[in-house]
Amino acid sequence: MTGIKKKLIIAGISVAALIVVAFIVLAGIYFFAPKSDPKYVAHRGYSRAYVGNTEEAFRAATEMSYWGIETDVQKTSDGKYVCNHDDTAKYADGDEKEVATSTFADLMSKPLKNDKTDTDVYLCTFETYLDVCKSGNKVAVIELKQDFDIEEVREIIEIVKAHYSLDGVCFISFYYDPLLLIREEEPTADMQYLSETKGDPVFDRCLEDKISISIRQSILTKKIVDTFHDAGLEVNTWTVNKKFDRNFVRLKGVDYITSDVFCEN
Repeated sequence: MTGIKKKLIIAGISVAALIVVAFIVLAGIYFFAPKSDPKYVAHRGYSRAYVGNTEEAFRAATEMSYWGIETDVQKTSDGKYVCNHDDTAKYADGDEKEVATSTFADLMSKPLKNDKTDTDVYLCTFETYLDVCKSGNKVAVIELKQDFDIEEVREIIEIVKAHYSLDGVCFISFYYDPLLLIREEEPTADMQYLSETKGDPVFDRCLEDKISISIRQSILTKKIVDTFHDAGLEVNTWTVNKKFDRNFVRLKGVDYITSDVFCEN
């Protein structure tokens, strides 16, 4: 065996040894390092087993140990607030209706597409969602899906007060201005700014305005968590469905985990 071959073999063994050591260290961190004890949020209700944002999904989540139940709130053309994630509602017959330009009656005229159960499911009203959260003693995590103005924010707040309590809800949104409008109306309201942008410049505004964040799992870092914790703020992350990922974000110290699946520490 030539000297070059010996050196290559020794180098290969050294690299393999380093990989093994690195793996052992990472495994030790993953399994034994301190992890946070986050609160869990049901993403659009228990959406793994039921159509998300429907009363069925919300009620199923109340039977589980989730801390909160998330929904997406939009306004119809005639001023009714409903729970729907996409711009359009999708129906069992293949039809789609845009929420913002359709009347409430039109949107409720037929069952939604349902690939989860054999039952007919319909669009859920914001009021019904709040009633379900209240009856199940769950925090209502309300995503504002539109860039609501001050009058619409006031309407939403009044609906919350009529059907639940501001103490029982957390407002979240990708739109920053509606959160500021809520802060003006209700200074103590709980809220989180939603982000899926790496290096989001709005984070600086959140720190200044004392608004917590809810951040996509793929861009979450421990530095972000530590920065917000140092400012006395909290960090939520979404949408975390795998146990490995759940433990990984707990290592970073998150306060909340939003998930489609039932999970616990």
